Parts: sequence; structure tokens; C-alpha cells
Amino acid sequence: MPNHMESITIELARSQFRRFVPYAFKKVHDKKLGDQPYVMHMCHVIEELISGYEKRLLINLPPQHLKSFVGTICLAAYRLGTNPQLRILLVAYNDDFASALCDKIRDMMRTSWYRAMFATRIKEGHSRANDFQTTEGGGIFAIAATGAVTGRTADFIIYDDPHEISDWNNERKLNLVRNNFNTILSRLNNKIDGPVLVIAHRISANDLSADLLQESGWTYLRLPLVAPKRRKYDLGHDQWVREKGDILQPSAYSQAEIERLKRTQLAPPFGLFHQQDLDPRASFAPCAEHFALFEQREAPIAPVVLSIDPGQSGGSNASRSVIQAWKYGGGRYYLLDQFCDHCYFMQLKNEFWRFVKRNNPSVALIEQTANGPALYSAIRHIVRFKIRLIIPRGPKANRLARHYPKIRTKKICLPGDAVWREPFIDEIVGFPGEFDDQIDAMTQYFDFMDEKPIIPMQPPREHGIGVAFGSR
Repeated sequence: MPNHMESITIELARSQFRRFVPYAFKKVHDKKLGDQPYVMHMCHVIEELISGYEKRLLINLPPQHLKSFVGTICLAAYRLGTNPQLRILLVAYNDDFASALCDKIRDMMRTSWYRAMFATRIKEGHSRANDFQTTEGGGIFAIAATGAVTGRTADFIIYDDPHEISDWNNERKLNLVRNNFNTILSRLNNKIDGPVLVIAHRISANDLSADLLQESGWTYLRLPLVAPKRRKYDLGHDQWVREKGDILQPSAYSQAEIERLKRTQLAPPFGLFHQQDLDPRASFAPCAEHFALFEQREAPIAPVVLSIDPGQSGGSNASRSVIQAWKYGGGRYYLLDQFCDHCYFMQLKNEFWRFVKRNNPSVALIEQTANGPALYSAIRHIVRFKIRLIIPRGPKANRLARHYPKIRTKKICLPGDAVWREPFIDEIVGFPGEFDDQIDAMTQYFDFMDEKPIIPMQPPREHGIGVAFGSR
């Protein structure tokens, strides 16, 4: 038998969503929610959707911030507790996630504490992985964001993470979700006033949230991991003042961890995934417009550096070999020519000599992987210019990220008529993707140039290759 204070707590939790969430958290996790004002603000905004004051609500916040627990599990259980006839359509990025959320809602509604709070009961014999009904005719139907909803109607729609994180640069899948959104909305019984909640972290400039931010009639709550500026938030009964630089969940994210995420979170970029695109300084995603074009006659008079990412020997399943010829001048980097293909060692060596003949390089950088050591051994006593074996250091994402400023400020120039130009750009824009060999060769060159090397101009090539000097 609950004591007087417990009875008051239960009654408040039954009547107010903002009270239900911390009560449910304590029951489910066996610990208090603690002082997390962003959760209370999120509950306050959701209460306005429950009351009908708001009709369409978009909430963007970072991962691991109780998004699904508050905005899906607690909300659906609470709404069915207060209205067992409510039919809720639950949408998530795939069937497994949607079914898992449905299971957690069902499990909460079967607990003794929930059954003591609400009279709502799940109908026996009408409970599947993605579907259950209440004895009053309400319930949950859970589907993937691109799933079929034929024959199903809803009083309330909850979208929990419409996109998979891995699809952040997959335009086809992003478009499928966005295009199917109107089909999902069409299942509302009340097309005008039927409530819809989309709760997600941002993954792309072309995700569903991006579309909704352009729509009228939507209320937006966007909570970045680190506050880019001072802002006040309504808690219903109080006010939360978030100062510039405040971390959303300081007990879980140290300043060192924030700095690590800024360096390593590139796919999707930190500024979208953690900052919800609210801090322009923290977000950058390369696009085709970031690359300048030039005609060959516009290339500067400067020494040429070859950057070579040697692949494994042959076969379509092997990594590709890449040879790039670069010049630097006027603060810009000019990619003069490129070879990129699957090839065996002899073809790689032949391509190397072709690049030497055409570009008369002063330096060649060779990654010390795959066929790199073999190529170095085959040429080191023949060439008359400097060659360096390079050991790549750090994750590929980090190697690319440290050169984003060069891309963002359009310092990379590509020949307008090169057949390899678009595949080169596509690989960078689509990183991480199926291939990253061109990126490896490019970042290898940029790392070398960031050392501020003194590169002598190579004298005009005489007949023959000559003898190496200064190789190491």
C-alpha cells in the first residue's frame, strides 16, 4: 500500500507528462533521473503537443540523450494510459528498431507500477513484435520509415530517428524517407489537427528534419550538445538559462570528450550530429562547389610533387592504386593529373614512369603500404629526384578532417576538362564510401606540404632518367 507521499507522486505522474517521465525513469533504471533541465524542457514542449496547443513538433538533439525513452517509450505509454482508445503509428529507421521500441512500450505497460497508475490493459492475443492493441481498441503499430501503411490509420504519429546514421551521405535512402513522409501523414484520421512528433538527431543537410525546418506549421526544439550562445528555455513552472558553452549533459561529456568528438565525428559531421546544425563553426560537409576549376595554362610555374597510394596487386576486390601530380602556387593546390585504377605492380610501375615523363617531378611521396615498398625499391636507384616513403598515421577520417579548411576555402583546383574530376570530387563528398584511395593520396600530399618543405624546381628533363639524389 503506497504511503501518502507516494500516492501524491503517483497522482502527479498520472496527470502530468513532465512528472511521469522521471517517475518511469526511476522505475525502469532503478535510479533517479537527476537534475537534467533539458529533459524537463523537452517534456514541457511535448505536453503542449499532448494538450493540442501544438500540432506538429520537431525535436533535434544529440544521440544518447534519452530521446527514445522520453519522446517515444514514455510518451506512447503515457498517451495510451490516459487514452486507451488512441491509435499510435510509430515510425523508425528500420523494422527492427521500430519493433524494439514497440516491445519497450509494451513492457512498460505490463509492469505492476504502470498497471497501478493506469487502467489501460493490453488485449490478449493481439500482440505482435510491431503491433499490439489495448482492450479499448487503441494501440501501437510500428513500421520502418519506408514501410507500407496501407489499411492503417492513426490518431497520433511518432517518428523516432527516421534515418539510419550510416545513410548520412546516401541520397537515395534520404530521399526515400523524405518522399514517404507525406504517405505516413496521410494515415492521420485528423489531417489538420492530428498530432505528429518527429524526434531525431540530424545526420544530413538533406534529411527529413531539413525539410521540416522549411515547413510552416511546425514547432522546433533544437538542442545542441554545446550551447553556441546564451538562451532561455521555458520549463512550464520555471525557466532554464543555458549559458554559452554549457554542455547538455555535463555528467556524461567532459570537455576532453567534446574535443575528441570534434576531431573524430565526421560521418555525419559533428556540427550536424551533435550540434543539430546550430553552430556553423562546428559543421562542414564538402560539396562540389568547394572545388575550383582551372585550365592547364593557368597552372603556376612551380615544382611538381607526385603522391602515390599504391594498391594491392590486381583484382576488382583489391584496393585501387592512385598517382597524383600536384603543384602549389598563390595559396592554392593544383591537381594536374591523376591515375586511379585497380592494377598489378607492373602496370603501377609503368604509370609511375608515365607521370615522371609528363610532369618532371621534384618529389615523389609513396605510401608504405601494399605495393609501395616494391615500387620504392624498383625506382630508388634510377630516379633523379627526391622520393619519400610515407607511413600513414591516424584514422583516415582524421587525416581528411585536418585539411577541411583547404576544401572549405576553395584552395583545391582541378582541371575543368579532366575525366577523373567528378569521381575525385564524389569520393571526397561521399566520404566515407566504398573507396577512399584518392583521398589517401591527396591527404598524403597535403600533410607533406603542411611541413613547409623547400622544394627545388626540377631542371628540364634531359634524355634518360638520370640518377637519384637525396632519396630516403
